[in-house]
Amino acid sequence: MAHDPRSAHAAPDGDDLEWMKAARIIAQIPYPPVSAWEFGQLKTERAVRARLEGATVYIIAQRPILWFDQVRAEDGVIRFEINDGQGPPVKAIVDPYDLGIFAPDEPMMVECGFHHDAKDQPPPWNRAASLKLYDEDKALRVWWSPQKLLYEAFALDRRILLAGDPERFMEFEIHYIGKAYDQRLWKRLKAHERFLDILTYEKVRGIDHTQPSLEITIFALEVLELEELPGVRDGPQDGQADPPGMTIFRHPDDPSDPRWRAFRRRWAHAHEAAVTTELEAALIDLFKPAHNKIKVKTYPKIAGGLHALGYSDTLLRLKNCPYIFRTEAGGAPLEGADPEDDW
Repeated sequence: MAHDPRSAHAAPDGDDLEWMKAARIIAQIPYPPVSAWEFGQLKTERAVRARLEGATVYIIAQRPILWFDQVRAEDGVIRFEINDGQGPPVKAIVDPYDLGIFAPDEPMMVECGFHHDAKDQPPPWNRAASLKLYDEDKALRVWWSPQKLLYEAFALDRRILLAGDPERFMEFEIHYIGKAYDQRLWKRLKAHERFLDILTYEKVRGIDHTQPSLEITIFALEVLELEELPGVRDGPQDGQADPPGMTIFRHPDDPSDPRWRAFRRRWAHAHEAAVTTELEAALIDLFKPAHNKIKVKTYPKIAGGLHALGYSDTLLRLKNCPYIFRTEAGGAPLEGADPEDDW
């Protein structure tokens, strides 16, 4: 490493200032959350694999399954309800022509997928797991699960009309947080012991089914940027000790000083292993998921993270996250923010 991350503990010179250098991890959810059942179906799809190519941290969560009720296509518009059996359904309208999925003069065929046998069921369709739209050549143009459709409505601001309380569908209970820095996400989950434990031992949260794989949900996180935020520290009062766990740098504001140049150099980049390690540890420390048997005891002082490289503090910004995550052991839930503001 080209820099010296240690603070100067000797008596400061008269021109020395006290500096701090924070790192802000900017990450995103690159693909809508998928159930374990859906993941098993989609992990061979080339387009999905490409979207998950850069994901290095994942969250395994759970909520009652969602399904489509009263699905019917009329005059090029699809009307339906989104339901989970836990409260009033949310009514929705999708216009694939308005969304640009089909040209104005193109015919559209609508098909539903089901977790159960529903052959020859006439519309309106109920308890549908997915909507699939085909063109006249029977080529698939788009498919939506309820969660994929909600992700596009909230995170991507697609023109999907929703009436009711769709925000309640965005709450998830976190079971496990892990990383897959050195291998592809789908390979990591394929033989993941904790993933298998969750599928085996977690009870079903919803109604009218006994398959945890329909509820256990996978969120992928991809690091986009690592911002460095250097600045002069306010304070401290004379004789006041440095904040515990916080690295303070002391040198003049003088580019000719080698300490200034070392401080201003970039210490890490977005796709380094230390950034993934930091993101995983920060989320585990925040939520304390039950299936993370090894907890983070002294965050941010962790092996292989950003604090070890000298950063004074770590901040997190997560894009495309309209979700509310909770755990029983964690503190206040992390609220999803407006997609324009992130959190």
